[in-house]
Amino acid sequence: MILLIDANNLLAKSFYGRHLMYDAQRRPIHAVSGVVHWVLKFYYTYKPKMIVVCWDSFGPTFRHQLYPAYKANRKPTPSELLDQIPRAKKALENLGIAQVEIRGYEADDIIGTLAQKSKEFVRIVSGDRDLFQLINRNVMVDYLRARKVSQQLTLFKHDEIFGIDPGQWVDFKALVGDSSDNITGVSGIGEKTVWPLLKQGLTLKDLLEYPDILPVKTAKRLVKFKDQALLSWRLAKIDCTVPVEIPSGSNVDVRSHLSRMTLRALGLDNKIA
Repeated sequence: MILLIDANNLLAKSFYGRHLMYDAQRRPIHAVSGVVHWVLKFYYTYKPKMIVVCWDSFGPTFRHQLYPAYKANRKPTPSELLDQIPRAKKALENLGIAQVEIRGYEADDIIGTLAQKSKEFVRIVSGDRDLFQLINRNVMVDYLRARKVSQQLTLFKHDEIFGIDPGQWVDFKALVGDSSDNITGVSGIGEKTVWPLLKQGLTLKDLLEYPDILPVKTAKRLVKFKDQALLSWRLAKIDCTVPVEIPSGSNVDVRSHLSRMTLRALGLDNKIA
């Protein structure tokens, strides 16, 4: 099994969800500690053949080239969180954990590409529903939920809970939009309209080709905002063609002097197997 970790998602969860913690210089390290704790917890729980921690690249991505307003509605990332990113990367490096970051791409795209290239079963760890679109017979998502037990979403379990094909999450966002990413979708078309259509197996392509199967007002909106829907689809679709290969090996080490010093500095020396 290959374990793929959505690092930025875990970092944010740790930053906002853990008690404040500081190093000897009074710099916050609770997000760093949280990420390392999560990564090692999943590593020891699932004992994967390979673990890869995937990061968003800093700066604009190809999605910003398609749509400059992509994620433009988000508040600036707090400096206290930004400052912990390089420290989290260094801590994971000290533990021998493979990490990947590709300029111009998000962690989701790296995860999607590695999952598609893998000949092993893939488990993805994230609290981001965008990754649901990658689920298939060979890929599952360990979905982290706030204050709840994580959902183990295999293809069968996903179908049981949602009743749609994983790939239809892209169609869902193309139609309904996603305010967190500033993806507009189609104005006036909401979940109550879209969900029954998806459960019938219909996609955005189907609805654009046969708009007469929709209520008249909905069909008019879709036709009017066709370009908007298609752009939203492209923004929501994970790119599985990133120029990246699966790392050749992962030598996780928590016993070396450097590893022990790293874990001790993060308050984790007594919490790791």
